Amino acid sequence: MRNVSVPEYQREIYSHGFYTRLRRVRWLFRYDCRYRLFLMEELFRKYRVPFERMKVYELGFGTGYLLFRFDNTSTLHGCELVEEAVNAIKRDPRLRRYEKTNFVCANPDGSPRFPSSDYDLVIASHVLEHMPDDNLTLKLLSAHTRSGGLGLFFLPLEPPGHCPATHARTYTAAGFTTLLESTGWEVIESCGNFRYSSHWVQVVNLPYRRQVPVVGPLVETLENICLSLPPTSFVRLMEKPLAYLHVKPRQLMVLARRS
Repeated sequence: MRNVSVPEYQREIYSHGFYTRLRRVRWLFRYDCRYRLFLMEELFRKYRVPFERMKVYELGFGTGYLLFRFDNTSTLHGCELVEEAVNAIKRDPRLRRYEKTNFVCANPDGSPRFPSSDYDLVIASHVLEHMPDDNLTLKLLSAHTRSGGLGLFFLPLEPPGHCPATHARTYTAAGFTTLLESTGWEVIESCGNFRYSSHWVQVVNLPYRRQVPVVGPLVETLENICLSLPPTSFVRLMEKPLAYLHVKPRQLMVLARRS
């Protein structure tokens, strides 16, 4: 098996039309992306984090579904591993609402680049498990965040070897908290969620996680369509009863402050 922590391998995965082929249509059925946006809005309301006049940087911005939630008075910066993603977001019509934007491609070794510094907020959503060096990445994010600025992190909670084709490592809530605190961050809130995507869903999408040709993409498509049918509010409502039934969370959300 190829070394998934090698940048060239990760670039190969996310090239060849990943961000451009039917890009907007594909993301209509990304129930997981909509849920992260829902959780981010809920968390920001709780801690009174504004969506206006913020200087925001996202590592691994994808199609910009989190960044575009911010008001047009905000500055949007981001970094992606492949040039395809950078070109795609620059062509996105939603970007015309913003005066201050800058999107760049990562360094050849896979480490992030930063168009600026002193960010009010940095975001890394399901990207650290792919990075060649997550420790260095978190230190760089901290260094480019203003004193007292915030970091929002989403990452999968999965057993070792759960997704060997694309994930360089796995995390636990306790382990990631320790890692954050050692790289210049102070955890404000850490919350496990996405129990709705547990157990049978993980069994069904095994061909996708193992990147089985033809079958894997088909399974992913059918899974996304089926799971995108219930409203996001319903998915959130299911968290407490599923936790009561001891269903394990599949995702960790952490809000941290640069210490």
